[in-house]
Amino acid sequence: MTDNKIKHRRKVPFIEQLQQTECGLCCMAMIVKYYKGHVSLHYLRERMANGRDGTTLLHLKQLAKHLGFEAKVYQTPAEHLHMHQLPAILFWEGKHFVVLEKVTKNHYYIVDPALGRLKIRQDELQQKYTGYILTCNPERQPDYQKPKNLWKPYLTYMVKKPKLLLFIIAVSVTLQLLTLANPLLVQFVIDFILLPENREMLQVFLIGLSCYVFSQAFFVFIQGRALVIMQNHLDREMMTKFFRHLLNLPYHFFQVRSFGDILFRAGSLRVIRDLLANQLLKGILDIGMLVVILAYMTLFSPLLTLIVFLLATVNGLIIYFSRPKISEANQKEIMKQSEVQATQTETMYGIFGIKTAGVEDTMYQKWENRFDKLILAYKNKEYILNNVNTATTFLTVIAPLIVLYIGSHQVLAQAVTMGTVVAFYSVTTQFFGLSSSLVHTINSFILANAYLGRAQDVFDSKEEDIGENRKALHNLHGEITLKDVSFSYSRFGQEVVKDVSLRVAPGTKVALVGKSGSGKSTLSKIMLGLYEPTKGEVYYDGYNLNDLNKRALRQKIGVVPQDVTLLNQSIRENIALHNPDTSMEDIIEAAKIAQVHEEIMNMPMNYETLVSEMGHNISGGQRQRIALARALVHKPKILLLDEATSSLDHVNEAKIDQYLSAMKCTRIVIAHRLTTIMNADLIIVLEDGKIIETGTHTELLNQSGYYASFYNNYSEEQKVPQSI
Repeated sequence: MTDNKIKHRRKVPFIEQLQQTECGLCCMAMIVKYYKGHVSLHYLRERMANGRDGTTLLHLKQLAKHLGFEAKVYQTPAEHLHMHQLPAILFWEGKHFVVLEKVTKNHYYIVDPALGRLKIRQDELQQKYTGYILTCNPERQPDYQKPKNLWKPYLTYMVKKPKLLLFIIAVSVTLQLLTLANPLLVQFVIDFILLPENREMLQVFLIGLSCYVFSQAFFVFIQGRALVIMQNHLDREMMTKFFRHLLNLPYHFFQVRSFGDILFRAGSLRVIRDLLANQLLKGILDIGMLVVILAYMTLFSPLLTLIVFLLATVNGLIIYFSRPKISEANQKEIMKQSEVQATQTETMYGIFGIKTAGVEDTMYQKWENRFDKLILAYKNKEYILNNVNTATTFLTVIAPLIVLYIGSHQVLAQAVTMGTVVAFYSVTTQFFGLSSSLVHTINSFILANAYLGRAQDVFDSKEEDIGENRKALHNLHGEITLKDVSFSYSRFGQEVVKDVSLRVAPGTKVALVGKSGSGKSTLSKIMLGLYEPTKGEVYYDGYNLNDLNKRALRQKIGVVPQDVTLLNQSIRENIALHNPDTSMEDIIEAAKIAQVHEEIMNMPMNYETLVSEMGHNISGGQRQRIALARALVHKPKILLLDEATSSLDHVNEAKIDQYLSAMKCTRIVIAHRLTTIMNADLIIVLEDGKIIETGTHTELLNQSGYYASFYNNYSEEQKVPQSI
């Protein structure tokens, strides 16, 4: 315990984790915000470089010290947690971090970045709490970075169409004024037209009223058309920027987020668009009209205006104090929506494995469990909104009646005319109608903040440094050199590639061999520039990769990954993916080399046969060979094959290898099948990220090391011939 411990009564602000591995960073951001500081998750991600493996309690301790806290880690039983300074960070379920907000006699209050606020009993806590607590005592005022205005970039999209924006404002103001004219017309009819001596004016009034109604309908029509144009403009601006930015993000961005969640974020832009196009301007105009109506009512009756103003103030206080609950409930619902969409997406992607394993019921139960939680979150949010709406509706209904009652007394006292009271009643109804509309707009913006945060996570992520203006190797020879290359997925994480140095000569076949998890695939991604080495350098034809245009380089490299992904397009379009203008002759030639041409010609539509999403309507071997044809069609100088022939029979594999040898392109092969690698010019054996053996097949057998042992075991199982 420390001398400067303070008893804080306020709540820990909830911050949702938007990546699978950033729960610890979210907890630290919540602690900072609790002590009136502010650091963005983006800043913490840059500081920690979490990567795919997340962080540890000790790394969070280092981060806390950097942010101005005296941070200590204790191993503490659950019953002693109340003795530590709170809020604090708990290690949870052996893989997660949460914030312990406070402890009472019977309950523990948890803020979970993945689930929101939880109130649990000690027996529940003991099942999840892993025994370690990180306390954070501020030694100075925590860092405060001015929060970014998340709405500002979206508002600039509207300003890009100034004429359209001004037109919508002008039409909307006109409609508001026409609506305000209603009570004046009522007053005019009661106090003037209905007098016996003015009966002949009734026909003239009817003509004027008809013009008024048709004018209002006309302005409603053109307002709707203008709003549709604005919506289309916002859709195009937001979605094109979002998708372009998404495609330019580095590969590791997609490794720590589920596809379902990314799709959900793209969909959230539509919610933001609807708010900007339909409700933002309306909300601003509603505020203006409320001021005008208040001034108008004051001219007629200051007493009645005061009563209306007091009731409106009560209405505003209800909204203000309900905001935090609405925001928290909506955030929980969105989290559950994202989880349900992620489950549905992964189920569809993994349907083959689900069917073959017979685990449909298990997957259904997983989905149902998450869907039930979504329904519960939705119900809780709607209950809160219903309570708020009930209170505001009550005021909307009761206020005009109060005005009517008091106004009637003033009519009897001959203080005002009946027309004035009826007009004031109508204006009061309009006033509270606008107030209700404004309440709905405010609630919508509160709810949209959660959507906005998810979309902004994409925009805040830094684009890959692709080097558009750097040197493009137009005549790539195919030499690759790695000098003392190491790599880890996070700043404090263990290195998965360690001090690797190698040279791949142009036109040679190099095989990477090792157990699963030895670093083969990671090393291949470093070669492609998808991962930045933690230290060391990668060279192509003697040029440092960081000095080259990576996109231009990758277009000269053919890659066949372990998990082949085909698009929901024709086979021709799948093969010509890199260049839609590729000639049919080149496509057929690539398919022949990949030993898939004859099978394509036996399909009903030949090369125009439509491939289903993920390629589920063709065999695994056909998928691999179409992917190989895709890699070969642009005649690459370097070919990277990651288990690229694992689904092929030995005959097709041998034919493909023979063709590739004749192409004289550099080949980097990752395979567990020894027949794929035995004829390599150089075999590199990896273990725990290090190179432990190099040489040809014969040289490595003579060394009697790892490769020789691996070969002998494989020979016994597969009966591999002892000579090639």
